[in-house]
Amino acid sequence: MNRLSQKNKSHIAYLVITMIAITVFSGFALVWMQQQISRTAQRSQQVEAEMDELDRKLSYVNEKIAAIHQPVVLQSKVVNTLRPSLENQIVWVREREILNRRTYATISPYSISSDLALLSRSAQR
Repeated sequence: MNRLSQKNKSHIAYLVITMIAITVFSGFALVWMQQQISRTAQRSQQVEAEMDELDRKLSYVNEKIAAIHQPVVLQSKVVNTLRPSLENQIVWVREREILNRRTYATISPYSISSDLALLSRSAQR
């Protein structure tokens, strides 16, 4: 009969111990990975809840902005300050009033534009 030598027995014992150690460490690694996955999933749920809350707040602010920018609301804010101009009316604006009151789209109070309407009007004369 073939007898295993002492050297072969030690190799087999080493392989068995190594396989058991690898199995135990792999089990611990799997448990650790499952815990990490669980923590990551919980954190993802928290981040999603925060994003949903921010999305709700953003929708609320967008609704408020849209409501404020409705033409009826804008007209109600300037109802006593604006009126249609008369046909031959000339409006003089003092520079002090421009600086103290609301200025909307003026870069310079005395800017001259070469508008096509002005060019066509001067060509008719």
